Amino acid sequence: NLQQAKLTTPPANAQEGVHLVTAKKGKFVSNPMPFALDTLPECLDQESNNDVAHAQKVKLPIIVNGRTDKPDDWDVYQVEAKAGDTIVAEVQARRLDSPLDSMLKITDADGKLLAVNDDHQDVGSGLNTHHADSYIMVKLPADGPYFVHLGDTSRGGGKEYAYRLRISAPRPDFALRVVPASASMTSRKSASLNIYAICKDGFEGDIKLSLKDAPQGFTASTVSLSSAKPKARLSVRTSLRTTKEPVSLAIEGRAKAGEEDIARVAVPAEDRMQAFLWRHLVPAQDLQAQVYNPSYQPPPTRVAAPLTDAEKTKAANPRNPATKAKFSKRQVAGRLRQLKGLFEE
Repeated sequence: NLQQAKLTTPPANAQEGVHLVTAKKGKFVSNPMPFALDTLPECLDQESNNDVAHAQKVKLPIIVNGRTDKPDDWDVYQVEAKAGDTIVAEVQARRLDSPLDSMLKITDADGKLLAVNDDHQDVGSGLNTHHADSYIMVKLPADGPYFVHLGDTSRGGGKEYAYRLRISAPRPDFALRVVPASASMTSRKSASLNIYAICKDGFEGDIKLSLKDAPQGFTASTVSLSSAKPKARLSVRTSLRTTKEPVSLAIEGRAKAGEEDIARVAVPAEDRMQAFLWRHLVPAQDLQAQVYNPSYQPPPTRVAAPLTDAEKTKAANPRNPATKAKFSKRQVAGRLRQLKGLFEE
């Protein structure tokens, strides 16, 4: 049903990362599919590259878009490096909804195994229940060619077994998550938010947190994160008594990676548990804060009808003969019995 459908792609100024794209055809919209965007050069894998003798030569840095075409298929890539170089090999497959359960190996020219990895946990991947993507960062011992091997641990293969393989020098970076995705604050008080740092490619710098473009009446404490201290509690305070509507907040982290200044906005998330053990930081749409006055009493939902002129006169002159009661004592007693019966019923 994709004939004459139009693909919605990320905007031209979209940041690198995973975006969701859909196909539209008239009033119909397809299911969203993950689309990975990056700034590194890219290429396709070229078969047959199933062993070292037929390895596909690639120049670093590179992202290879490939797939294991058939069961028990391995793709091998050859790179040139110097002694002391550190390279990273990272697979994105299961995080892009591919069934591939990757395995990575790095060998030297003599076939010696330098590093191997099956599953690498990515706490920033939301509801991913199987961290099946592989990741290796290794320092190379000598000059010469090295070989990156990629296969499927379940020995599966086919058109749907796609992957993206990044081979590059480390790109130190970090991502942030803020939990929970909402804060309820009493008048002129504070609320605590948990901030998680997800350090990438050996990032070790200090991350300083602050409120980005803080709305009037909101301030935050000074907190730092690092790879050694990836979790911290941030206190957000308000000088407001109430807010009519929830206020959107943004937590920003700033750090240095070498000479580069990095700024990342924390993604709002909720901490959820799966199967009584595994925990997931599930992304939410935005971070909102609501300020309320705990002493506020809402107006009564039932309001007495306004008094008529006669009722006002009677209330002002209760002894006036003109304001004689409309019911006798016997009638009042009868109505009280009726009310009692209704109450008991």
